[in-house]
Amino acid sequence: MTARTLARAGGILLACSATAAWSQTYTVNSINPITAFGEVAAAATGDTIFFQNNTTVTAVSGSGARIKGTVRRATVTIRCAGSGSPNTCSIAGNNARVRVGSLSSTGRARAFSEFIATPGTGVLTGTLTGSTLDFVVSGFTGTGNKTFFLDTKLPIKGDNEGVPGDTGAETSTYYVYVAKDPTTPTTGLTAAATITIRRSLYIQLPLIPLRFGSLVRQPSGTSAQVTINQTTGARTQTGNVNLIAAPLPAFGRAQITVKGEPSTTFAVSYSPTGNIVMSNGANNLSITTLKTNSSSGTLDGTGTLTLGVGGTITVTASTPRGEYSGNLTVTVTYN
Repeated sequence: MTARTLARAGGILLACSATAAWSQTYTVNSINPITAFGEVAAAATGDTIFFQNNTTVTAVSGSGARIKGTVRRATVTIRCAGSGSPNTCSIAGNNARVRVGSLSSTGRARAFSEFIATPGTGVLTGTLTGSTLDFVVSGFTGTGNKTFFLDTKLPIKGDNEGVPGDTGAETSTYYVYVAKDPTTPTTGLTAAATITIRRSLYIQLPLIPLRFGSLVRQPSGTSAQVTINQTTGARTQTGNVNLIAAPLPAFGRAQITVKGEPSTTFAVSYSPTGNIVMSNGANNLSITTLKTNSSSGTLDGTGTLTLGVGGTITVTASTPRGEYSGNLTVTVTYN
């Protein structure tokens, strides 16, 4: 709109004009979907930083681990609304300035250590990676929206910093503010990223190994089997073999104590998956293993379960004497 004033002064015609300013309004239209990390296991000690990158989560530092669950990156939509004609959102140099940073967190979730902004439909220039982002969104061609994606890194406290019950669904919030560049943004939207935290899952040391004790074979006769019960640790025999009742060396089942989040299930695997071969130099004895939990287990209300491993060996009249030993590797992971 133009206003014009005419006046005569000393024979000179004066003309003055003024143009009304056209304005733009930038808003954070939405943060959708919200950031989600799924389910993770904390470290026994110290922080673990989990990196949510699009639809994947990895532990980039610390000894925590990813478990399962839905992972989502945030899509942020910035809207430009202009007044006047032509629409000023399309004028080059009229851009949105965006700031992103952490707010509060709950439980074992800490404040975000890093944000990473990547272009969607908007053009981004400025600080796009860091604990606080400050950048410009351009590319508007009229009233409408431009988008960018937001990935995040989130530190999670270890078990040594937690308190009983300080696990489960937690949140860490952040803000996305916008204003017309170069004004520093102070208003916008906030979002709460979600993460489900479990205590670390581990095997408590020291382990109690599988032990057959001392056996005395007969010089002749048929073979015999010696069995260690996987649940009770009792030793039994069938066939032609004598068992020495001496207290040392002791016999008994292997006991593997697993610790973690109370009342949760986990998978357990063994290597070798079949028989364990015990050796004494060039001589071998094969153990047919017996397990209380062959593939999975459930932690009790204190977050504890003891796995038992027993087995059976066959001794013949020609089995070389000596001390036999072998190895079994046990691995546990949350389901």
